[in-house]
Amino acid sequence: MVTGSDHTATPPMSILFVCTGNICRSPIGERVLTGLAGRAGVPVTSTSAGVGALNGQPIHPHASAVLVENGYDAAGFESRYLRPPMLVESDLVLCMSREHRAVAQQMAPARWKRVFTLTEFAALCDLGALPEIIAGRGRLDPNSDLLDIVDPMGRPREDFDRVFAEVEPKVTAVVAWLAAQAPSSATERVAGEGR
Repeated sequence: MVTGSDHTATPPMSILFVCTGNICRSPIGERVLTGLAGRAGVPVTSTSAGVGALNGQPIHPHASAVLVENGYDAAGFESRYLRPPMLVESDLVLCMSREHRAVAQQMAPARWKRVFTLTEFAALCDLGALPEIIAGRGRLDPNSDLLDIVDPMGRPREDFDRVFAEVEPKVTAVVAWLAAQAPSSATERVAGEGR
């Protein structure tokens, strides 16, 4: 696409959230990112999938309720089973646990550098552009259970509230990072591939 000033428009960054069933945690991440980025005018494509998801399932009622009660849209969501092309087509993959991160990295080994836990990426956002974040990931213990957002499936509503309380500030950090990267070109995103 070409803008009126003869500059090529940078396509929005695509971010994929990953959890287990794609009905609780990753839809919360997806919908919070979509909502916050939309309000901030930050272009991004946000999707989600699950390593053990059944395609076409609705969002969990508690996840839907917590989103709606906090001003986010939960309508029309359908779960998706994680497939390698989803990982390859995403600029960034944010997983809800270390286990999901490992599965995603094994499914698309050439993209392993762009696969993080949400907690991990949010903690590294202040390092700058994506190549710097990739280079700086060694600052965190990749095996720490603090990188996991615990699955609320089968648990009471309060656990979904806890997940939301963990996810929203981390996604807020991601949106702030995206806003800071907005002047960057797609070339900078691609430059991170070589590291």
